[in-house]
Amino acid sequence: MPVYNAAATVELAIRSIQYQSLEDWELIVIDDGSVDQTRDIIAQVRDTRIRLIQEPHENLGLAARLNQCVQLARGRYVARMDGDDVAYPQRFARQVQYLEQHPEIDLLGSGAVVFKGEGEVVGLYPTACDHEGICRRPWWGFPLAHPTWMGRRTWFVSHPYREWCIRCEDQDLLLRSFSHSKFAALEEVLLGYRMNDISARKTGQGRLNYCRQLWNQSSDISSLLKAARGVTVHGLAFGRDFLLAATGTFNRRSRLSFQPVNTQVRRQWCRVWTCLASEAVHNG
Repeated sequence: MPVYNAAATVELAIRSIQYQSLEDWELIVIDDGSVDQTRDIIAQVRDTRIRLIQEPHENLGLAARLNQCVQLARGRYVARMDGDDVAYPQRFARQVQYLEQHPEIDLLGSGAVVFKGEGEVVGLYPTACDHEGICRRPWWGFPLAHPTWMGRRTWFVSHPYREWCIRCEDQDLLLRSFSHSKFAALEEVLLGYRMNDISARKTGQGRLNYCRQLWNQSSDISSLLKAARGVTVHGLAFGRDFLLAATGTFNRRSRLSFQPVNTQVRRQWCRVWTCLASEAVHNG
């Protein structure tokens, strides 16, 4: 779990891992040069399964720290986790069970409820469940929420993140590997994905880097045509984003890309959030 200036949220994220029904895990937390109280908050957590790696003077970014986490990991599986998200108690158990039963799967995601602030539900992250659905439109992107990933450590070692693919580290990795790997996702919601305000500039940077990779991955006429399609679609989306930013409606429009949440999912999320948040208040 790479973290950077996550003092406001990291305690809740760590507690959600401590509450996992599967207890055989290690949490590697790499502080990527935070200048707030992130390190102090993590250091106060008393749990021998948590390893804090402090990098006080360097901010190398998400991809570099994820690669570092993979190299430090000692388990068979590696699970993604961000310092501002919330894992459901059954997340690790469900994903490990599936991967044990499906040895052909290299990388497994899950459903994710998107929230903001103090647990306010925004929607469901769009996710496909089988390899064909996930890889149906590589020129547009792969609907597999990055923070929900769990995969075999050997796969992550063989497929490292590229550090220069800023804002599209996950999509670049999927693009490079989907033709010779196998992806899947559990339909069950197993993660709360925190939605922070994002800028059109940052989104545009991710689109630009992903388009570069589409061209770089093209090796024949067919793939060149698909890359051209992707560049066109992302270019139009890029223009739309900046227009929305100019009118102050970019973040509002971004929320429309999420799917509606039914009553059962909403209630389950409320139980998870209430349990973790109340415990944090009690301990505080």
